[in-house]
Amino acid sequence: MKHLGTKTLETDRLILRQFTLNDAEFVYKNWANDDDVTKYLTWETHKDVNISKKVLEEWIAKYIKDDFYNWAIVLKNINEPIGSISVVKQNDEIKMVHIGYCIGKKWWHKGIMSEALSALIKYFFEEVGINRIESRHDPNNPNSGKVMEKCGLKYEGTMRQADKNNQGICDYSEYGILAEEYYNK
Repeated sequence: MKHLGTKTLETDRLILRQFTLNDAEFVYKNWANDDDVTKYLTWETHKDVNISKKVLEEWIAKYIKDDFYNWAIVLKNINEPIGSISVVKQNDEIKMVHIGYCIGKKWWHKGIMSEALSALIKYFFEEVGINRIESRHDPNNPNSGKVMEKCGLKYEGTMRQADKNNQGICDYSEYGILAEEYYNK
């Protein structure tokens, strides 16, 4: 495994890149201020753009580390961030990354998040040398699981009352894909 950091990735419709401070307004207006977007997430809805700026400052400071992975999902046709996708947990010993993501409501059900996650899966298996990619969602948010399945992650089980999000204590459904599955498809 060779950590390469948050390098720019491109798909048909998207540019996945590092955040900049200039993205604060987009982060705030496109997704972070929306209670529907953050309903099943672990961080609170941003009450104003200054919170978005503060978060971006923390992320930007971490980009110097090769094992920090956090992308702005930029829709090419409007050239602004509409969501984020990142490694929220990792374990180098077993070569595993856990991916978390969110996107503005305006762009739900358009295949954008599947396109972004697919790009990360390719990057982590083919360039970084990861063995396992995993993700999870609150079962009350099944569309997040559909993204994972569409990208080849397999449902591995549901842990009962094993997590906490903005709804309180909750279950989570775990999904994963292994390098051998990725290369054998």
